[in-house]
Amino acid sequence: MSPELSRCVLILFSYSGLGIGTTPAALVAHGIDTTVVELDPVVYKFASQYFQLPSNHTAVIEDAVTYTSRQAADEAAPRFDYIIHDVFTGGAEPIPLFTLEFLQNLHTLLKPNGVIAIVCSPKVLHLPQKGPHFLT
Repeated sequence: MSPELSRCVLILFSYSGLGIGTTPAALVAHGIDTTVVELDPVVYKFASQYFQLPSNHTAVIEDAVTYTSRQAADEAAPRFDYIIHDVFTGGAEPIPLFTLEFLQNLHTLLKPNGVIAIVCSPKVLHLPQKGPHFLT
């Protein structure tokens, strides 16, 4: 991995968005400076205590809309090479995390040539049910 591509923010939404922490653990294992934004402190605590979520990441226990809005407005805030927007709940995705304003804030948090990956039901983006879908 090139040193220029080394910072990631993982936006999660609980009804166990973080789950057992598999995605952030994989990112950290590959040397990626990872920030986890998780709404539910209990989910984060369980992932840390019982499922080997590594401690060498930045944890933000906060609503993702508030976090991204604040970070996007702060020019000194970190910018990311990757943003993983993983709020898939099986069909009841939180609408505030798919608004134009939220997605624009995510874009603001990207470094030049950064990438946003969105994990959601195709219904949320009004896409055909069969996938995967790659939007550019």
